[in-house]
Amino acid sequence: MNRLRTQPLRPLATLPRVGRVLAACAAITLAGCGSQVAGPATSHPQTASTTSPAATPRQRAAADAASIIADFPRPAGAVRTGLIASLTSPGVGMGTTDVATATRWWRVPGQPQARLAWVRAHLPAGFTWAGSAGSAAGGDSPTEPAESWTDIFALSPVPGVLPQRQLVVTAVSYRGQTALRTDAQVAWLPARSAAERIPSGVRAVTVTPVFGFNQDPRRDRLDHAFTVTDPAQVARIVALADALTVYPPGMHPCPADFGGVMRLAFLDRAGGQVLARFSAQYGGCGVVSVGIGGKTQPALSTYTTSGALFQDRVLAIAGVRWPHQPGAPAGMGN
Repeated sequence: MNRLRTQPLRPLATLPRVGRVLAACAAITLAGCGSQVAGPATSHPQTASTTSPAATPRQRAAADAASIIADFPRPAGAVRTGLIASLTSPGVGMGTTDVATATRWWRVPGQPQARLAWVRAHLPAGFTWAGSAGSAAGGDSPTEPAESWTDIFALSPVPGVLPQRQLVVTAVSYRGQTALRTDAQVAWLPARSAAERIPSGVRAVTVTPVFGFNQDPRRDRLDHAFTVTDPAQVARIVALADALTVYPPGMHPCPADFGGVMRLAFLDRAGGQVLARFSAQYGGCGVVSVGIGGKTQPALSTYTTSGALFQDRVLAIAGVRWPHQPGAPAGMGN
């Protein structure tokens, strides 16, 4: 039985999550053939934040994965090899198919635990230890003996483009030395197509609270539905909605969902035809359900690129305050 040990989870919008899913990935394999003595690692990681924004999200992920694998800190005496039979799969994967990967194998002197400890002590700037996994022979500490060990090192996400970026290092005993498999894994968010954006011609936006499971008429009456017709405000809300990112695919742990929602109807005029509908969760994983032209579109995230909640930004643009957050239990609110 394998054991996975990770750091405490941070909020969904900021945390690169560690998964045990060995998913089929859109991969870029950068393994070498034969053997090669390693040179010194670079001391300044080239990250996706420096990649041209004109590139597609997939291209940015591929470039970032190649940069991460190049910045792996090689222990003294490390020799790059081709595929090692005992390390045919990454120790940890991501729970999504939209992932770019780059992989290399190494043979290094010493024991697996000691080699991983050296890597942890020599991480390039920006990387943080995010978890470890070991075989059944190991304990709960990444320094206890085991047949194999995996450490996960995370980089901060690139908001709206690359939600999860990590270097995975797996070590096993190998012919009196240690074999290492290094995997750079970078998830990307697909760009939204034109069909997934608010149609032109929106002249009004109606905003309605849905109070979910914790209804309290005394407090709920303070939050009222309203319609925005000012052209500048409508344009800002439409732009905000179009800037939301696709909700990351895969399985994610989520907070409790009490059913509170902000519903938005994008109209061709006040009281007119509905061109698009948004339903933005206050709880749970913060998912925005989208319907455009009567067709369901991919879900979006309620977190904007600035980190602020989509619903809060809508209220601020409209100059409206909802004193009680829809769906919030007693004692919670705005």
